[in-house]
Amino acid sequence: MKSLACYIVACFALSFCLSATQFRVVAQNSGVLSRRPPVLKIFDPDNNETTISAMLVDPQSGDLRAMIGLDPDHPPPDIRLNTVEYNYPGTTPSRPQVVAFVLLPLDKYKTPPNFSIAADGTILHEGEATLRELCCVKINGRTDNPQHIVLSVPLDIFERLTQAKKIELKVTSKRGKYSFKLNDYQKKSLAALLSTIK
Repeated sequence: MKSLACYIVACFALSFCLSATQFRVVAQNSGVLSRRPPVLKIFDPDNNETTISAMLVDPQSGDLRAMIGLDPDHPPPDIRLNTVEYNYPGTTPSRPQVVAFVLLPLDKYKTPPNFSIAADGTILHEGEATLRELCCVKINGRTDNPQHIVLSVPLDIFERLTQAKKIELKVTSKRGKYSFKLNDYQKKSLAALLSTIK
C-alpha cells in the first residue's frame, strides 16, 4: 500500500514535467514540502509558474484503493476530492489571492458546476467552478486529457476554513448534487498547505 501511495504521489508530480530537457529545471524548483500530509511544490517551466498542493486523500487509507479503481467492492465515485492548491509566478514564493480545491470527475463535464463552501454550518463562499484539462497525460500506456473541477476560494476565506471544526463543500450540476464533509486528515492537509503561505 505504501509503494502504491508513493507511486501516485510521484505520478502527480511528474505529470507536470512535460519534457526531458526541462526536467533538471523542474527538479531544481520542485520538491516535497511535507510527507504527512503530502504537500508538493511543482514548477512548470512552460508557464513559469509554481504550484503548491496538498493531497486530500490519505495515501495510507483504504479510500485510496477505491479512488483509483483498485477496490472491486467500491467503484470510483462520480466526483472526488483530489487536492487543495495555490500558484505563484516563477520560483520566488509570493502570497496568493486564492486557494483552489481540485476535484476529479469520473466523466468529463461540459459546463462548470456551481459550488458552496461552509464552515461550522455557515456558508462562507459560493461561486461557479472552472474546468481545467491537463494535456497529454499517459494512463495505462495511452494518452488522456484528465479534467479538473476547480473551486477557487479567496485566501481570507481559506484561512477561516482552517479554523473550523466542520467543513463542507457542495457541488451542484445537472448531473446531481455532491457533498464533501472534510475529515480530520483533510483538515490537516488544509492546515499544512496554509503553513506554506508566507
